[in-house]
Amino acid sequence: MIVLSEETYRGGVKINEKRKENGIRELDMHVIELAHDDQHSSEEDAKLSSSNQRMRLLGTMLKPPKPNSNIPVTPYVIGLAGGIASGKSNITEKLKLKGAAIVNCDLIAHELYKPGLPLNRTLAETFGNDIITATGDIDRKKLGEIVFSDMEKLKKLNQTVWPFIIEEAQNRIKVLGEQGYKVVVMEAAVMIQAKWFQYCHQLWAVIVPPKEAIRRLQERNNLSEEEAKKRVAAQPTNYEQVSQANVVFSPYWSYEFTQQQIDRAWGELQKYL
Repeated sequence: MIVLSEETYRGGVKINEKRKENGIRELDMHVIELAHDDQHSSEEDAKLSSSNQRMRLLGTMLKPPKPNSNIPVTPYVIGLAGGIASGKSNITEKLKLKGAAIVNCDLIAHELYKPGLPLNRTLAETFGNDIITATGDIDRKKLGEIVFSDMEKLKKLNQTVWPFIIEEAQNRIKVLGEQGYKVVVMEAAVMIQAKWFQYCHQLWAVIVPPKEAIRRLQERNNLSEEEAKKRVAAQPTNYEQVSQANVVFSPYWSYEFTQQQIDRAWGELQKYL
């Protein structure tokens, strides 16, 4: 006899087909029905599954934050990590509606790239004048093509840019605290690699399946699949993000399901303020 679940029934049929081909007697098949999950949402499986349990952990406190004596008590800083095309901006906007101030490190980098600023000149000297447009701006697409095809050059870019960005981010967080904001979200694609979470009270991470990130990146940036894969591969894995995070979000399903994750996390956050 073969004991099967509803999901593995077809595998049992294949086994018997092979046995028959080889002149072996077919086995009886006993099928066990899947347990039904009466609490499943529209995004979850109807069956009782570990996938449902993991989905229900999204937006919850996976591990409590540790006291951080390196930063002021207020404002309360949430580091928001997430790979390229993971949906960080979507999460950021929802947290902004909850009353959080936002410091976007990626936008800070773009501002620091402007003509006449020290970083603009440094990047031109490091990666060549070809990355400078006719207006004196950094051609981010051209710079991306250079660094994402060579890990050593990407490392060099990060070492050059990161100190400028975190210094400016900390200055802005201080000003926002003085303006009365209790919570500031510091969003950064390189939060994990740069270890900027050491300047935060908590680390929240945003993840989607790698295939979904590649698809979104192709669509958003008009990249080939190969180019998109390179950029996603240059980011920390979902495992690395989750292992560091206090809270994890995944805007992979419906708007409503993502909002539920935000509501859950924001409610939990209140006891730390």
